[in-house]
Amino acid sequence: MDSIGISILGNQLLAGLSADDLALLKPQLALVDLMQNQVLVEPDEEILHCWFIEAGIASIVAGTVRGDQTEVGLVGRDGMVDVAVLHTLNHSLLLVFVQAPGQAYRISASALQDALLRSDTLRGTLLHYAYALLIQVASTTLANASCTLEERLARWLLMYHDRSERNELFMTHEILSLMLNVRRAGVSLSLKGLQTRSILTSRRGVITITDRFALEKVACDAYGAPERLAIRAG
Repeated sequence: MDSIGISILGNQLLAGLSADDLALLKPQLALVDLMQNQVLVEPDEEILHCWFIEAGIASIVAGTVRGDQTEVGLVGRDGMVDVAVLHTLNHSLLLVFVQAPGQAYRISASALQDALLRSDTLRGTLLHYAYALLIQVASTTLANASCTLEERLARWLLMYHDRSERNELFMTHEILSLMLNVRRAGVSLSLKGLQTRSILTSRRGVITITDRFALEKVACDAYGAPERLAIRAG
């Protein structure tokens, strides 16, 4: 674990802060590794830490008592986990886990809340991101209700690609089926269709986007302004 001591930050929220606001956080930030499947926030458990993601992707998942789950949001270097803390809450009903490993700057929830009380500009910046994440979640809800599986899959891959540094996306069909709350067979069929049109290639555990423009056309209205807002807010 290393304290923050670098001049170039990958996390867009931290990189966009004024020198004064970053100085408020800097003594409390520690660079830590994020391991795949690591749980960052457990539903109904106290949120002890927040995470400004440098590299990697975290998945926000809603679940039912009977065990059904679906992804409602993605957080990468554009943002932070968990925005509940920004609203003076110390618990969440949502699960957040690491989908793609990487690194993050970790800060205690109490230290972040103290800093928010000391700076209106810091609070404004982070609440702007929280609103962008809300729009992303709302867009996901709309896509799930009104778009085809292929459109939803294309949107999800584009969002993942936005937060990745490469065209190769490391994931299994099982993970995709969980994220989209559909059967694995449906995911495999949709991926095969996209591969047939040379939009992507798919092999065990790796999906490579070969034509992003075409993938955006497939996503149609399911991808666009809400996702760009989420990226710009970081």
